[in-house]
Amino acid sequence: MVKMKVNYKYYEPNKGFEELQAQIYNEDTKKYEIRVTATAESIQQRYENEKPDSKGIRYAFKEDGSPLAYIQTRVTEANENTKRRTWIGYPWAVEECPDVQEKLYNEVFEYVKQRDPENEIVMGYFSDNFTESVSFAKSKGFEIIDKGYQYAIDVQEASKEEISGCTVRMATMDDLKVLIELCKSDSNLKNAFPNEEAWISYFKDRVLPDKHTVMILKDNQLVCAGAPLEGITEDGLIVRFLATRPGYENLRKALLIEISKHNIETGWHDKPLLIYVGNQEDLIATVKEIGGTIRDTQILFGLKD
Repeated sequence: MVKMKVNYKYYEPNKGFEELQAQIYNEDTKKYEIRVTATAESIQQRYENEKPDSKGIRYAFKEDGSPLAYIQTRVTEANENTKRRTWIGYPWAVEECPDVQEKLYNEVFEYVKQRDPENEIVMGYFSDNFTESVSFAKSKGFEIIDKGYQYAIDVQEASKEEISGCTVRMATMDDLKVLIELCKSDSNLKNAFPNEEAWISYFKDRVLPDKHTVMILKDNQLVCAGAPLEGITEDGLIVRFLATRPGYENLRKALLIEISKHNIETGWHDKPLLIYVGNQEDLIATVKEIGGTIRDTQILFGLKD
C-alpha cells in the first residue's frame, strides 16, 4: 500500500482556512443525527475576536492540495467556577486517516502543554451522539467532568401561553449598548467575548441586522433578551443568546414564550426552538414548564490526574 503524502500547515487569517475548516467539519459530522452546521463566516468571526495562537490550529492536506483534517485549540480565562483552560479539539477529518489524526493531536497537544503548563486541558463539549469523538477523548486519558443539555420547545404549544406585567418589543440598532450591558450583567454570558470590540461586532454585524431579537422590559428597564437563529441545524432554530438581568430570572419564561410567538409570526411555526441550557437547574425547570424536552446531551472531558 502506497502511503499517502500529507502536507501540514498552521492557520493564517485571510488565507481561506476558515472555508476549509467548515468543509472538513461538516463532512465529518454529516453521519450524525444531531449536528450543527459550521460556516466559514462564524469561524472567521470567532478567530477575529479571540486572536488565537496560529500554532495551536493546524491543518492537513493531501498532495493535490485538497483538505484532509484539522485540529484547533483555544484558551479561556479563569472565572469563579473554573481554572484557566486550554481547550483542544478532536481532529476532524473528511475521510479515514487515523495516522494523520494522531499526528495532529499529538503534536498540538505537546505544543499547548509546553505553552500552557499551568492550564487545565479540556476537550469538548461534544454531543454524546458523536461516538468517534467521545471514544477518541477517552482513548487519550480524558474523563467526563461536566454535561450540558439542549432542549427542544414546540413553539406552537409555547405560544399559547399569555404573559403579563412586562413590556415586549423587538430590538433595533439603537438598543446596541443596552443589549451589551444586559449580557455583561448575566454571569453565564459576561465572559463570552474577550473585549468591547468583539461585543459590538457580535450585535452590530450579526445579531441586530437579522431583526429577530426579542426584548422583555420591566418598569422601563431591559431585563431579558434573546434571539432565534435559522440555518445552523436542519431540524430547528437555535436560541443564539439568552440574557437575563440578575433578579429577573422569573421572566425568562416570558421571553421564551415571546420568541416562540415571533417564530410563528416569521413563518417558522414547523420547527422547534432549540435552547442550550447547560446544567442550569432553574433554567431547565423554566424550559420544562413550557413543554421543553431534552434533544441532546453534550459532554466536557478533562484529563485525569
